[in-house]
Amino acid sequence: MNYTYTKEYNTSYSYIDCTGCLGLVEFMNLNQDMITEFCGSIGSDNATLRQKNNAAWIYTGTKVVRVDKLPFWNTKTKAVTFVCSRSPIRIELETDLYDENDKLLIAAKTEMCAIDLDTRKIRKIDSLEFPQDLEVVKTNMEDSFSKLNTEFEDADKVYMQEVYAGDTDFTRHTNNVRYVSFIMNTFDSVFYDEMTIRGFEIRFVRESKEKDILAVYKKKNTDGGYDFVINKEDEVVVKARMSF
Repeated sequence: MNYTYTKEYNTSYSYIDCTGCLGLVEFMNLNQDMITEFCGSIGSDNATLRQKNNAAWIYTGTKVVRVDKLPFWNTKTKAVTFVCSRSPIRIELETDLYDENDKLLIAAKTEMCAIDLDTRKIRKIDSLEFPQDLEVVKTNMEDSFSKLNTEFEDADKVYMQEVYAGDTDFTRHTNNVRYVSFIMNTFDSVFYDEMTIRGFEIRFVRESKEKDILAVYKKKNTDGGYDFVINKEDEVVVKARMSF
């Protein structure tokens, strides 16, 4: 079965950041919504997996590979999501955002696996409510996930963040996009006026939950961008990289 999920978006006020354009956090929310709706359209959303398989999809990483242009407020766009890679325990989904003339604006790749809600161990895809005949669609990007930096010093710590109930999602763990917000909060609005994000990669290493205290670290890398890590005590929860 060859399948893509398509939806039109208007870059409404809730989708823009302080620059008036689609922000990184807002695009990550759009990407998450598209993946959720894609899974729902094939009968493999987390509500179904919880009920029928006692399992849930979790993200292991997202890479925003291509940022050609950030759509301005009130711009009409079209998002397309599809499976671009598959193994017995993981799938990769690509989300592409196009303008009204079908010009590609932004492209992101997200890697997911499913875990058992009791054991928290990875489940094989053929044990889930998932169309086994779903075909892989050719990707618009060949970039693979990178090995991200986790070596930071105390001087790189920017702030401490408590996880609140409003930061958690359906699985009762911190929502993936909230980590992106924590990272973006290491900059001020002047920074966003002067810099344009051209790429972003984030890997989700461990889960965190309500009342956990997280430490957010940031430092410049040799490519002129920034590396980030979010720790819970001495354990890495999230690692990320941003380029400009």
